Amino acid sequence: MPNSSALRDALNQSPNNLSLLLLYGRACLEELHLDEAREIFTRALEQDPEQTDAQLGIAKVSFMEGNTSGAAVRAERVLFLEPDNVQAHLLLSRVFLSEEDRAKAIEHFDRAAQIDGTMSDPALERELGRTARDARKTTPAPAPEPVNQEPPPSGNDQDEFFDDPFDEPPYDWRPETFYAPGDPERGRVTFADVGGMEELKEEIRLKITYPLQFPDLYKAYGRKTGGGILIYGPPGCGKTLMLRAVAGEVPCNYLAVGLHEIFDPYFGSTERNLHQIFETARANAPCVLVFDDLDSLAQDRRQIRESQMRNLVNQFLHEMDGIRSENQRILVIGATNQPWALDPAFRRPGRFDQAIFVPPPDAPARAQIIELFAKDKPIAEFDNAELIEATNGFSGADLKWVFDRAAELALSAAIHTGQPVPITLELLLAVAKAHSPSTQTWFEGMNTHAKQQEGPDSIFNDMRKFLNAPSNSKTER
Repeated sequence: MPNSSALRDALNQSPNNLSLLLLYGRACLEELHLDEAREIFTRALEQDPEQTDAQLGIAKVSFMEGNTSGAAVRAERVLFLEPDNVQAHLLLSRVFLSEEDRAKAIEHFDRAAQIDGTMSDPALERELGRTARDARKTTPAPAPEPVNQEPPPSGNDQDEFFDDPFDEPPYDWRPETFYAPGDPERGRVTFADVGGMEELKEEIRLKITYPLQFPDLYKAYGRKTGGGILIYGPPGCGKTLMLRAVAGEVPCNYLAVGLHEIFDPYFGSTERNLHQIFETARANAPCVLVFDDLDSLAQDRRQIRESQMRNLVNQFLHEMDGIRSENQRILVIGATNQPWALDPAFRRPGRFDQAIFVPPPDAPARAQIIELFAKDKPIAEFDNAELIEATNGFSGADLKWVFDRAAELALSAAIHTGQPVPITLELLLAVAKAHSPSTQTWFEGMNTHAKQQEGPDSIFNDMRKFLNAPSNSKTER
């Protein structure tokens, strides 16, 4: 959160900016300038009497001043306007806890945890002796809707012999890979396990992590949560690993979609599946929605003959635009090895407007990967500088193959000699020298498509810059 003096200067330039008023009021509250905070929140209410953030700000001031009844009245007013306001429930939990009504305090705390799966308040959790994760586990599920036991009236006796094709239950799509915050499965891979790609990591933080941490700051700048990021580059360079790391890094829901969850042989079902996927993400916002192998879903319509594939592309564009539903607080990440195969409409601002090239690992990244692969293997001590130089242009998958193949050869020798045989630098260099990097074929294909491209295109410009860099001259072997 910026300090109050910087926000005061910004507010002097724009005194009627409601977002800045709220941001400054919160800063004053954090710095315990209670009188000034109350004045700022009151100014915000003069602009918008139903502004719940300002109501809640005054309620927090009252609570910190010891006026628990005044704080409760304000917080209950906020819940009357917004029943799912997490901060209001947390404040009421503190109010009831101060009044020694532990049952009511836990009730509001549990309600806040149920509404927001990312909610965490360590100080309140310590006072209650209860964590947000425990609260989410013990929160009872909503009661099922009562079932009408009487059959619907019918004016025709033949109705019971024929099924109405439109009288079907709602389509129920259940994702295979959906992680909520706190799921232990999602933290196995994080950004720390991915070498390099700092630009991509920061872009993901800007679009989904920071907005959740600093919502008022984003409001003041007129920025929304979410958007679209396209990750492209040669295979084996860490795109899929990065997508897995996102699950362990972002503090919100995570939904990864497999192609088998979308494609359907029945006409119209594929488009419906894609729609249900986006609807699931919207219902669980904030959410990261991940599509690997994006080129299978977003092909260039100029190259498509089948009507079903064209309909799928059209549906995808429709969902990205969010015409019928808002996609706010949804970050859509797509990864592909063939960016030239995508329909140009997906590159329009508002869709996958941020395209980031994931090249083969550079020397520092290869050093990290080599250190990772050398761990827990019987490798003789060696200086890996020579191996780093010999593997210029290798992808992460290529480097893994070098170590796996060298381990196989050393293991074979150990079996036949009956003695352990270490993996040496000479063996690794020999395997690397006999292997052609898998990225070479990809760059050759990229050059072919780049020559056919009319006009400048950022995806080809990024790859040309990479190839023209002196340190990457060996990539085009």
